[in-house]
Amino acid sequence: MSGVVTLTPAPVLDRTYLVASMAPGKVNRAVEVHEYMSGKGLNVARTLHLARTPVAAVMPIGRDDEHLLFRTPYPHILRIVPIQGRIRVNTAIVEDGGRTTNVNQSAIPMSTTDWDRVVDLTVEQIVDMDADWLCASGTHPFNSDTGDYVDMTSLFERAREAGARVALDTSGVPLDRLVPSGLVNLIKPNADELANLVGRNLETVGEALDAGRELNAQGVEIALVSLGADGALAISADSAVWGAAVAPQLVNTTGAGDATLAGFLGHSIREGSRGAEGGSVIDLEGGLTTAVSWGALAVSLPTTLISGLENAPIPTVSDPDPDRVLLEKTHLTKK
Repeated sequence: MSGVVTLTPAPVLDRTYLVASMAPGKVNRAVEVHEYMSGKGLNVARTLHLARTPVAAVMPIGRDDEHLLFRTPYPHILRIVPIQGRIRVNTAIVEDGGRTTNVNQSAIPMSTTDWDRVVDLTVEQIVDMDADWLCASGTHPFNSDTGDYVDMTSLFERAREAGARVALDTSGVPLDRLVPSGLVNLIKPNADELANLVGRNLETVGEALDAGRELNAQGVEIALVSLGADGALAISADSAVWGAAVAPQLVNTTGAGDATLAGFLGHSIREGSRGAEGGSVIDLEGGLTTAVSWGALAVSLPTTLISGLENAPIPTVSDPDPDRVLLEKTHLTKK
C-alpha cells in the first residue's frame, strides 16, 4: 500500500461563527455555529480520504481533550499521540460574502519526550503504509525543554530514508529554517510567504516564478504557490505551470490551501510518484489541475469540512504569463 501520512504538530479545535455582517466592538449574532477538530494536516488528510487515497493523520492530543475525537469526521484515519496539556482553540467569524476574521490561539508547547513519541509514530506510519509522502502542515509548537520550535530535522531525515517525499506547509521561522535544509521536496507558500522567503515584494507572476526558482536552487523540488485571486503556480527547476478555477461562491477562505495541497499530493500518487531520492518526476500540470479545482471548491463551503469532491469546479491551466500583474500586493513582515 502507498499513500500519504500527514502530521499536524499543533491541532486545534475550530469554532466557526457564520454571521450576516460583523460589527467590531458590538454584540454580533451568529446564524450558525460549527465546532470540530481541525488543523492543516488533518484537513489535508480528510480531503484525501474523500478521494479514496490511503492516508493516516498523526496528531498529538492533550489527554484532557481525547473526548473531542468522538465528534471528529473519519476518526479511523487518526493516529493519536496523547500528550500533556490542552488543545488550542481557533475562532473564525465568517460574514456573508466570505470576509473572515480569525482569532487563533498559539500552539501549546510540548516536551522533548512527547515530541520524540510524535516523530516515532509518524515514521512508523510511513513505513507501515510504504507512504509516498509525509505532509507536515500547520503551526509548529515550541519545545518546552529548549524554548525553541520542535525540531523537524530527524523526522524529515527518517521519512526520506523510508522512501517518502516531504511536503511542508508552515510559515515564519520554521519555514525559513527548513527550506534550505535539503530535506523538503515540496513547500506550499502563499504569495506573502514566498515574498518573505526571498526577501522582496512580488508584483508579477514572473517575479513569483523567479522566486520559486530560487527555492528550487536551494533544494526544494516543487514550490506550490497560492496566489489568491491570481490563481496558483507549480514550479520546479525545469518546468512551471499556472492554474486557476472559479469558485461557485465565496463563503470561507479558511482551508482552501489545505484542499489545494491535498489535490496536488493525491494526483501525484495516482500518477505513481515514488521516492525522495531519485523518485519519478511529478506531473506538475496534472497536480495543479486537481489542486486548484479542490481549492476553489473549499472556498465555497462554510467550514474546512468538505463532504464530497464531485462538484469541484473545472480549472484552467496554462503556461505562466510572466507579465501578468498580481491583483493582490505582497507584504514583507521581515527585512
